[in-house]
Amino acid sequence: MLRHIQKRMAGALAIAVLVVSTAGVASAAGTVAGTTVSNTATINYSVNAVAQPAITGTADFVVDRRIDLTLTTVPITYVNVTPATTGNAIPFTLSNTSNAPLDFALAAANNPTDPFGGTDNFDPTVNAVFVDGNANGTFEALNDTATLVSNLAPDTAITVFIVSTIPGGQANASIAAVTMTATAHNLGGGVVTNDSGTPDVAGTVQTVFADGAGDTDAVRDAAFSDSGAFMVQGANVSVLKTETVVNDPINGVVNPKHIPGAIVQYQVTVTNAAASAVPATSISVTDVMPVNVTFQPNTYGAGNGIDLGGVAQTNAADADQGTFAAGTVTVTIPSLAPAASAVITFRVAVN
Repeated sequence: MLRHIQKRMAGALAIAVLVVSTAGVASAAGTVAGTTVSNTATINYSVNAVAQPAITGTADFVVDRRIDLTLTTVPITYVNVTPATTGNAIPFTLSNTSNAPLDFALAAANNPTDPFGGTDNFDPTVNAVFVDGNANGTFEALNDTATLVSNLAPDTAITVFIVSTIPGGQANASIAAVTMTATAHNLGGGVVTNDSGTPDVAGTVQTVFADGAGDTDAVRDAAFSDSGAFMVQGANVSVLKTETVVNDPINGVVNPKHIPGAIVQYQVTVTNAAASAVPATSISVTDVMPVNVTFQPNTYGAGNGIDLGGVAQTNAADADQGTFAAGTVTVTIPSLAPAASAVITFRVAVN
């Protein structure tokens, strides 16, 4: 009979907890680990129609710790980046769905699998992890300096970042996939231990892992991982240099040969590929003359030895885009749109 009453009281307690939860006092993570739950059964009885003092039976237990967490990348597509840049951030949301406050260690790694279905074809040179220091969801190098999540309360989420360095020379639309893993730790950084396989110890807070499997971690390992990816938004710039013998002192312009005294025309074509996402800017072309040739300074007019797209450039360092100095042809191109080309020509004499 006493056992029956205890079960009914336990049921009433469960209902009370549910009511409190719906009122917003308790959280989705459940009763906080370490809470002592006390349940008392009261027995009233009589002897020969005489009421006797009530007697009670009390059972206590301590709520154990349930470890659970989720980590989700915030962007639902690629984070666009520029080659040869630092501070490129992918934000993730880390949620402590445990019933106890926890620390979380963060780790970042390259991932050969693109989570968005493309092809991973390069790796960032550096992947670092940071915590959103001012809770604005945007990586800021001055404010976001912590690399460990400390004392994250149950049912609380925080933004964390993978911050990567993108190497130079990456072609437009190149993809780098990265994965962040968050691992639950005890407050102060100690490793958590799963007590699921051990007997229950009354009055002691034990730990049960309840987390699911992330991208690269296993189920019930006190960790969770998710992946994001960077996509290069760049300009695919190429250069093609050709030479043509224009004339020589023996044959003139008819079947000329590369003999001493011959005039040779160089053509340098700089192209930004049609598949580029952005213009190429601040282009500088330098061409150092070998010792076996002599630059021809007046090919396109007096003092104009360089041609850029049909426009003669002076050899002097001035307002135009061409310069010849110290045996070097230099041409600057402020911007070259996708699918556009710039053609540079100049002539030399064979020594």
